[in-house]
Amino acid sequence: MDNTPRLFIKAGLIYALIGALLGITLAVNPSLSHPLRFIHIHLNLVGFMTMMVAGVAYHVLPRFSARTLPWPAGMKYHFILQNVGLIGMVAVQGFGDWKGGPHQAYFIFFAILTGLAFAIMFYNLYFVLSSAEEGPPPTEITGDMKVGPVIDQFPQALKIFIGSGFEALANPTARKTFARVISIDKACEKHGVSSIEFLEKLNKEIFENSSERDEAGSSGQEIQRGEMCEGDTRVGSLITTYITTKAVFEKHYGESCFSCPGQVFETVAQTASMHNVDLELILREINSAIQNELKTGE
Repeated sequence: MDNTPRLFIKAGLIYALIGALLGITLAVNPSLSHPLRFIHIHLNLVGFMTMMVAGVAYHVLPRFSARTLPWPAGMKYHFILQNVGLIGMVAVQGFGDWKGGPHQAYFIFFAILTGLAFAIMFYNLYFVLSSAEEGPPPTEITGDMKVGPVIDQFPQALKIFIGSGFEALANPTARKTFARVISIDKACEKHGVSSIEFLEKLNKEIFENSSERDEAGSSGQEIQRGEMCEGDTRVGSLITTYITTKAVFEKHYGESCFSCPGQVFETVAQTASMHNVDLELILREINSAIQNELKTGE
């Protein structure tokens, strides 16, 4: 976990403890409700709850959405502004009535700081959940690219990763979680692999060898209407010819599979291997879908 989300969570726990102590104080002496009620509520809501939500969300959401925060540095400003704003509002309330005079101006100032903190949180967390704009596929793999998206765009890269010591990527869950946020350079450093040599091997496999296979016509077979699917059938041709087979792939691979350019030229056997799905099982389901589609005339 990065340092800033950790600070959010630690601060949230501290505010929760203080809030709990104030709650006990109010229970013991209800006459203190007027000066302490505001402080108790804001320490729990703006302090504990919001800090905890922000810390966990900043850590989890980029990993599950496979995107970086639009403004990573904003996390620090959010943390500072929210703490200063909250402590300022609590301090002004503790010194007296903030509903008039100079106290109100101070209170408004600290409230604005807190509002700015919430605006930063909204910007980072809302847009990290937005769909990424699709651009043209890269012509070269570089070390700053994330492992997961590279494998999504170029499925043939998976065997290079696994063969070079990244065995954890054989697990589909790993490819959908941490692989989406770690760069190739960082992954190579962690596994003691030379990033220069690995990138050279990876680019050769993706851009040189794949082109040679395509020219040689060895990268899979097209399928025609009325034919059954085999292991060497290209996925792109299959779902174009038999649209109902797309549901079979979504069932086993997930819907994100079809945002990957590799599905156009990868074979059913290759994709089954990459997703750790039994080839015979998926072929049976695909051909069953084909037969149903042909019978119904869809």
